[in-house]
Amino acid sequence: MPCLANDRQQQGFTLLEVLVVVFIVGVIATMFTLAVGVAGGVDRELRQETERLETLIHLALEDSTFQARELGIRFYPQSYEFSVWSRGQIADPTDDTWMQIEDEVLAPRKLNKSFGFELEIEGRSVVLENSAKDVEKSYRPQIFIFSSGDISDAFVVRIRDRVERRSYTLDVATDGTTEITRDDK
Repeated sequence: MPCLANDRQQQGFTLLEVLVVVFIVGVIATMFTLAVGVAGGVDRELRQETERLETLIHLALEDSTFQARELGIRFYPQSYEFSVWSRGQIADPTDDTWMQIEDEVLAPRKLNKSFGFELEIEGRSVVLENSAKDVEKSYRPQIFIFSSGDISDAFVVRIRDRVERRSYTLDVATDGTTEITRDDK
């Protein structure tokens, strides 16, 4: 009589087979996660840049109030900078000037190469100069932050990705309140 144990089919999976399937599922899940992360990368980077600008504006407002000094913000097509009103000699008002802030926090910032700024002040579009050389002779910020904690004009800054046509908007009121919105495609 033949052995019944040899005739029976194996039931279930071996540990090795289960481990191979788990490994393959893990690789596929990792590839999916990375693909989604890359696809969301531009949107995430735009959001981070907008939030960074919002935070720096709040810090500049606090700095101007605590240090009792006037600050300014100047936007270029792909960068922005903060400046401070420097009162030269008391007896000579002609040497009063705007000077770029060089500290680590409010230092000039550049955007990703595919990103760009659009600026509206009080509902009017502003043509942004290409570089500091364009405004060297009569440098003046576009936005003023007063030592009282107020901003000269309400303004809207849009950070746009020129490749994927996505953008985020930062709305800033004269009292310093801000709102970030994602623009629809």
